[in-house]
Amino acid sequence: MSKVRVMFSPVTRLSGLLSVDVILEQGRVVEANAGGTMFRGYEWIMRDRAVTDAVYMTQRICGICSTAHGAAASYLLDELYDHELSENAQYLRNIIFAADFLQNHIRHFYFFSLPDFVKMPERPPFHGQNPADIRLNPEDNQRLAGHYFEAVKAAQESHQILALFGGKAPHQHSFVHGGVAAAPTADKIEQALALLGNISEFVKSRMVPDTELIARVYSDYFRLGITPRQFFSFGLFRFGVKNEKFLWRSGVLADGRLYPPRLELISENITSSWFEQTGAEDIKPDPLKPGAYTWVKSVRYAGRYFQVGPLARMMINGFYQGGAATMDRIYARTMETLLLTELAREWLKNLKPGPPPISQKSTPVKKAVTAATDAMRGALLHAALIEDEKVVKYNIITPTVWNFSPKDGLGGRGPLESALAGTEIPSQNMLFTILGRTIRSFDPCISCATHLLDCKGGVKAEAVF
Repeated sequence: MSKVRVMFSPVTRLSGLLSVDVILEQGRVVEANAGGTMFRGYEWIMRDRAVTDAVYMTQRICGICSTAHGAAASYLLDELYDHELSENAQYLRNIIFAADFLQNHIRHFYFFSLPDFVKMPERPPFHGQNPADIRLNPEDNQRLAGHYFEAVKAAQESHQILALFGGKAPHQHSFVHGGVAAAPTADKIEQALALLGNISEFVKSRMVPDTELIARVYSDYFRLGITPRQFFSFGLFRFGVKNEKFLWRSGVLADGRLYPPRLELISENITSSWFEQTGAEDIKPDPLKPGAYTWVKSVRYAGRYFQVGPLARMMINGFYQGGAATMDRIYARTMETLLLTELAREWLKNLKPGPPPISQKSTPVKKAVTAATDAMRGALLHAALIEDEKVVKYNIITPTVWNFSPKDGLGGRGPLESALAGTEIPSQNMLFTILGRTIRSFDPCISCATHLLDCKGGVKAEAVF
């Protein structure tokens, strides 16, 4: 039987613009190319700006995971200015960060993933839903569809916690370098605890059992969308005077062993991206480049591709012992959500009412600095080179760049493309359903993954660090 090419474009229910091109042979995916087709320009926008603008500017990369960029930029500035963080500042920072994690994970499961497994009501926004593989009985289906609408409230309450301490949501304004600019008053702490109680109840009584039901009924997805067991995390939730302690550890999990990450082993590659190397120092955009299919660059660690995200964190920290398939990614995200509600409650109870826990120095002690943390979708890196407190270069490597990396020079596949290759498609009307479930299990954010080019042709190749 001849090979058939199918373009899945646009892939819906995600952040950003994504197209996935697959080659089918005898009902099996033999090749997949994931193409990010939108531009973002924050590395260029940051140039010549005051480096302290990074906290505010980079959050505009994405509205659903903005606090992660604010956190990475704050950590970068903490090191740049040699700040010392109080315990109260760290508790408050992590509460803000966890609140944004909660809204993201709740939204991902109910708004992005659930319509892949549940027949939704025949009204907007549920247009053209394909019911070819809806397996829940009518009672369970109706209950989970109802939880979709309850999730709106739970996600909103997560953002309310963020706004209580961050000033607004999304794009909070108080988690900045040197600490937090908002005062943790007793009233705000009590309000946050009440909101968190509602969120926690929703996660325990709705999200966890709903995930378990989906995982049980669609258990074959523990065998579909499998990636190599290569996981990477920068660690998550910092403590200590110098941000030196992580609650959830960093790690590189490969070949059954866990290693500490080394930043110098991270590299970016443009083999399959719409860039042309024009010299040792320069690259330029080339949208007609033969063999290229995305604006997303490849990112590799020690020459290998690694999966990042909740599954990687749960594996590296020993919270999850499952596999590396579509349903594992969905299940691990819900498991992390439950853990976050418990951690946020503990931090709120340890937080002491008082003035804003912030102390900023005015003179940088370095000219180049790199900061790394995990975000909702996985490993996030910010790197800056400054002169006279102005940005000379700023580089960002986001989680979706890791997971949606295109092929390298040897044809090696990134995590998403590896997950799709080899997938069996039992019937034509199941194609987009099966592909969509695996693609969305990575919680893609193409807004973060692709970057603006110099339209005049002068884009320079720069080191990551």
